[in-house]
Amino acid sequence: MNRLLGISGAIALALMLVQIGYAGEPVWCYQVRRGDTLAAIARRFGASMRELRGLNRLAPKSIPRVRSILMLPSVRDLRRGRLDLSRPPMVATPRRLSRESGAATRDRLSRIRDFAMVEQLRRKGLLVPVPSETPTYYVEGVEPRLRVSRPWTRRFIEQLADAFRDLFARPLRITSLTRTFFTQRLLRRTNPSAAPADGPVTSTHLTGAAVDVSKRGLSEDEVAWLRTVLARLRGRGLIHAVEEFREPHFHVMVGRGYDEYARALRSPILAGGC
Repeated sequence: MNRLLGISGAIALALMLVQIGYAGEPVWCYQVRRGDTLAAIARRFGASMRELRGLNRLAPKSIPRVRSILMLPSVRDLRRGRLDLSRPPMVATPRRLSRESGAATRDRLSRIRDFAMVEQLRRKGLLVPVPSETPTYYVEGVEPRLRVSRPWTRRFIEQLADAFRDLFARPLRITSLTRTFFTQRLLRRTNPSAAPADGPVTSTHLTGAAVDVSKRGLSEDEVAWLRTVLARLRGRGLIHAVEEFREPHFHVMVGRGYDEYARALRSPILAGGC
């Protein structure tokens, strides 16, 4: 009986680790659940209540809101490069394009036919401009008229780049954003592995929700951090992400639901941290 209790306790602990973070992997934030108290969260992560209040600028005796995201003391180790974030590449899986295209359809995203449609969506606020250069990221190789994205995709780019700059003191390079049918067909002539522009399954760049983040010139630590963050956001169902190796980059399609998640973050550094 004791042995069975021990096994069931171990299983319960493993399930708890999966629920609060990623078993065996470091986390640097925690999303508050119903019934949580600050004292219990502090004990769980080996911190003091004072430390958690200070990190998260919580007033004395305040109660963390359910679904709010708290910064953990391990964020300091993240900033100092003391967390082991090594993980395997995010290789493409069968039917990846089909799942990604289906997610875009569920988000009710139209496919962008031409530049006239780009301008129409911009006027309606359904596409927003993405600056060609900021302190945290820059766009390279994208035609000026196509430096636009869905609003939540731009928010994702900004938060990912803000965190990257915080950790590694340099900007991210963005190499692709929105495409039209014409630009996707043109790309297919030089890159046969690019997703189709026509048919039942098409590139999600045609929706304005996708972005490519270059890996060229990044260190192992920088790539490992990106893999960790993108894999966790993918696990939450907020994005679809895969690594490309011929032209090294991360291809990311950002779901409409990313906006709600982004608003819960106290700092961009917390993205993908829990």
